[in-house]
Amino acid sequence: MRLRRKLVLGAVLIVTGLALSAGGCALQRLPNVPREITSPAASPPVLAAFRSDPAVQTQQDWQNRRAPLLKARFQSEIYGAMPAPAGYEIVCREVLQTPEKGAIGTIEQITIALKTAQTGPWKNGHPVVDLILMTPKGKGPFPVIAGGTFCGNNVLLPKQQGMRTTNMPLPQECGGDAPEFLIKAIFGLHANSPPWETLAEKGYAVASWHPGDVVPDVPLVAEPYLQALTPVGTPPAQRTGAITAWAWTSSRMVDVLSADPRLDPARVMLWGHSRHGKAALLSAAFDPRPAAVWALQSGTAGAALGRDDVGEPVADITASFPHWFAPSYRAYAGKPADLDVDQHQLIALIAPRPVLIGTGRRDQWGDPHGSFRALKGADPVYQLFGAPAFTQTKLREPDGKGVLAFYMRPGLHGIHTEDWDEALAFFDRTVPKATTK
Repeated sequence: MRLRRKLVLGAVLIVTGLALSAGGCALQRLPNVPREITSPAASPPVLAAFRSDPAVQTQQDWQNRRAPLLKARFQSEIYGAMPAPAGYEIVCREVLQTPEKGAIGTIEQITIALKTAQTGPWKNGHPVVDLILMTPKGKGPFPVIAGGTFCGNNVLLPKQQGMRTTNMPLPQECGGDAPEFLIKAIFGLHANSPPWETLAEKGYAVASWHPGDVVPDVPLVAEPYLQALTPVGTPPAQRTGAITAWAWTSSRMVDVLSADPRLDPARVMLWGHSRHGKAALLSAAFDPRPAAVWALQSGTAGAALGRDDVGEPVADITASFPHWFAPSYRAYAGKPADLDVDQHQLIALIAPRPVLIGTGRRDQWGDPHGSFRALKGADPVYQLFGAPAFTQTKLREPDGKGVLAFYMRPGLHGIHTEDWDEALAFFDRTVPKATTK
């Protein structure tokens, strides 16, 4: 994963370089990822014998034996312990917008208090999350696309009066040093906000929240929040990581969305970019309710194979973001091949639900090749559940056939109109259109 905070500075340098040279040669420092994949298949084979567990032969073998074993290993070796499910209370609802024109029905702010098992450093002892929910005009129940923001909710609707942003510390890149036009030029038109009207026209509701309301994305500040979420009795090396905490937060938002009569609980689709793509995959792997997942440029500990040490190395990511993971993950710095689990096994835990992996051709740290190979590596489990085989061979765009799909658009690390176009086409194709409530 190319680090957003480094890219802000890099974006300034690139744009400056473009202004100084008509040829735009500064971009040549970020070469395109090759279109052909020559690396070997993901290992270990997803259905082969694993540790003391014999080879998987049936769906029951996978569900009853292998899946619990893999979940335990992902928690102990990479992500840290998953917090226990928690209750919630809706503190208040506020309508922010009721547009007279267009397809948007309402945009509202729902304040949710999460009842964690232990009290922590949050105000009043428990986290409070402001969920922004857009519902289209028309008759529901609507499918809903749900995911987090990086810098608080105020970036979603920057001109909206009355929108609360987080009172938690924000990472460096949220300090407002780069102008909005530059963020959009480099990170994409939708780097901070989804295409609300387009999604409403398509009949999708949109749910967004700031995961930093639960665990701030600041290494030293995050630690007491992580300790408070870690189940009692967990070994210190398996302390809950922020990626796990944010995945857990996604599941709590699914609790809220599933109970809303305007929304279809069978059509809640998770999505995330970069670190939030990691969290979306992890959430769906541990929670059977999300109908589909879109992970965009999720990189190391997301969709990309970690045992290759291609892209962002384990040593770098655990040094820069130690709070994202269990402390045990640092032991694999410089020797990721010692890990006995990898990301194709995480994707396989989502089977048979649809998964879309998106990448950028100049996002080498996001490792597009490793992400594609992870989908191929997860495919045997999908076939075990009766899903069509993953037959895609080209990196550029999905072949439109199965529930596993991959695309690699031009450009850098960011969220562009093309990304949303790919996601909507995928969700339209793979998620059932309606259910009865």
